Amino acid sequence: MKKIITLYCCCFTFLLLFSYTSHAQMIRLGVSAGLTNVIGPERYTNSLADNGVGFGTELNFGAQARIDIPLLPLTPIIFINSHMLRGSGSVDGVDVNTSQNIWSAGVEAEYNILPLPLVKPYVSVEAAINNFGELKTEYTGGSSSQGSMTRYGGALGVGTMITIVPVIDLDASVKYHLFNLFGKDSGEPNINALTLNVAVFF
Repeated sequence: MKKIITLYCCCFTFLLLFSYTSHAQMIRLGVSAGLTNVIGPERYTNSLADNGVGFGTELNFGAQARIDIPLLPLTPIIFINSHMLRGSGSVDGVDVNTSQNIWSAGVEAEYNILPLPLVKPYVSVEAAINNFGELKTEYTGGSSSQGSMTRYGGALGVGTMITIVPVIDLDASVKYHLFNLFGKDSGEPNINALTLNVAVFF
């Protein structure tokens, strides 16, 4: 947990520091929102009636700082994201709600594959430290939870930067995330998801 707090503090400090230098146009700050579709493991995707927690397609949001280096096709990015997973259903006639938040902080590299004037498609790769919050289950008359954990993962994606006006860009992307690629316990299943995001950079 200490490493997670330290990393989050470093990322926040980075975003705060460069918010005062973004006028130089090399540093761009952005906010993002989108959808997270959990595709595995079965315990996450199965309905509550099928001994799962019923996670499907849920919201995510985040903040990013990107470094636009002139004449280079590679763009480094630092990010913080939150994936808010939610599920609901009925078990033996009892309404049940489940929830878990995944906080991710890490670095990403975008490679521009076709640097057009207003539209710049790219491929990307990222590495992240992921903090899984408590997996909570709430039902009539009570609740239960399972402890949090920290894992290391990454993502591969494709997207495009679209210039709206000279000082505002939109970044639309699709990514495949492997949230617990490293640091898993023995027998721990892979936790993977697809995300669809739109970020606005100033």
